[in-house]
Amino acid sequence: MRRFVEVGDSATSNVANTRRAEISVDPYVGENGYVQNAGFVHQPIAALERGSITGPVAVVLHRTVSTTASSALNSFSGGIGTHFLIDKDGTTYQTASLHEYTAHVGPIKSRCLAEGTCEAEEAKRLRRMGPRDGHNHEKVKPYPDRYPKNEDSVGIEVVAMYHESTESWDAPTPEQTSSISTLIGLLKRFYGFGDKDVYAHDTISRKTSGEGQGLYAGDDGAPQLRMPWQRGTHP
Repeated sequence: MRRFVEVGDSATSNVANTRRAEISVDPYVGENGYVQNAGFVHQPIAALERGSITGPVAVVLHRTVSTTASSALNSFSGGIGTHFLIDKDGTTYQTASLHEYTAHVGPIKSRCLAEGTCEAEEAKRLRRMGPRDGHNHEKVKPYPDRYPKNEDSVGIEVVAMYHESTESWDAPTPEQTSSISTLIGLLKRFYGFGDKDVYAHDTISRKTSGEGQGLYAGDDGAPQLRMPWQRGTHP
């Protein structure tokens, strides 16, 4: 027969025999598509999310043309923006789920035309196309035969201004540089791509020269990190 003990009479461990334990948990992408345990500020903006992402297979780096994170975050409510925003002090905001794509790239350029690898006839046709027709021609190609597009890339905005008088962009602060490296390092480990899959926005789309340049130096060779949760499976 089981013996039941009134709650008030139950014996418990002596406080002196117990201690708190801190458990270190690696960053991972949670069920909602938000990075956990990385110190990021979660600030979801529903208007950014356009549908299920493929992969993702790449990262696209942008500058905001603003002086504060708050003004960039406010502009994101219009539906155009990136998954992440990095402030001058290095604070990293995640504004959209990594399970969803956002509108941040725009029409992509022809990769083979830029790199001089197109067949002659295709190159001739591409040179006659405008941005939208050229994008439609490119988007059906498999990556990496083409540049990444909205539907398969993670966007990162970095708070910075463009100076028309010098035709130059703010360099990233040391704090931004550190946060960019940390974030891209995590994305590479989560999804298995490398530094060759990190692009400046102005390289792949028709943007002001230098907009995404000089933000990330690259550090291939980091070990893979298994995600403890992926959509459709459980730990």
